[in-house]
Amino acid sequence: MVNHGDELEFAKQLALKAGEIITKNFLHSTITTKSNLTPVTETDLAVSRLVIEAVKNNFPNHEVFDEEFQHEKHDAEYLWVCDPVDGTTPFSHHIPTAMFSLALCHNDEPVVAVTYDPFMKRMLYTKTESPSFMNKKRICVKPGKFIAGEYIFGIPYWNRNFNTNKYLDLIFKKKVWVTYVESIVYEAMMVATGISKALVTVAANPWDRAAAKMIIENAGGICTDENDKRLTVFGSPQYFIATNKEVHDEVIEIVQQCLHK
Repeated sequence: MVNHGDELEFAKQLALKAGEIITKNFLHSTITTKSNLTPVTETDLAVSRLVIEAVKNNFPNHEVFDEEFQHEKHDAEYLWVCDPVDGTTPFSHHIPTAMFSLALCHNDEPVVAVTYDPFMKRMLYTKTESPSFMNKKRICVKPGKFIAGEYIFGIPYWNRNFNTNKYLDLIFKKKVWVTYVESIVYEAMMVATGISKALVTVAANPWDRAAAKMIIENAGGICTDENDKRLTVFGSPQYFIATNKEVHDEVIEIVQQCLHK
């Protein structure tokens, strides 16, 4: 079994450099709109360039798959999957919830994962056969069933395949509240660190789920799609359901009641 310690250290150092760019540009980053009508800033592009160049220089046999420049998947044995600024919309409006996300996949399975909140200096990371950590302290998902007054993350987008109003109604009947940050990686890290017991989102891209899913799983959580199949990294945008073990079946049951079949 390859240890991947060098790759993890590389990813952590790269996250710190990305964080410097994100915080430096926080209050004055030029924003434009991509062809799919989603926002992109100069910060997204600068961090993407940083990652692509660093991987090229340090791991010339590896490829990069990221949201901005390299969003066509390579069939490489080793592939770095990056979201340079997850949460571009709040970032562009000076709301400090953006995250840097980077995972190394070996034959499509994550073996190294790092996410970084540069505003609160919170770095979460893990690698194959290792627990998950935040700033050198081991993290675990929060155990137990739902307790009245708790929050879960990720109000799903309103779309024709999912009855969001019904979902909210069923969750509220559990006396549990739903909140939304507009950053899937940020919300996923709330599950990994035990702040929340669940996240449900209906449209996670590979760069949203690659690092987040590995960190949650290695923190004792479960990540699946809407059909309760283990979440994969690649493929079209898909449901991302992350929970602890005790509430997983309950959340899946609610989600499945809300699917338009």
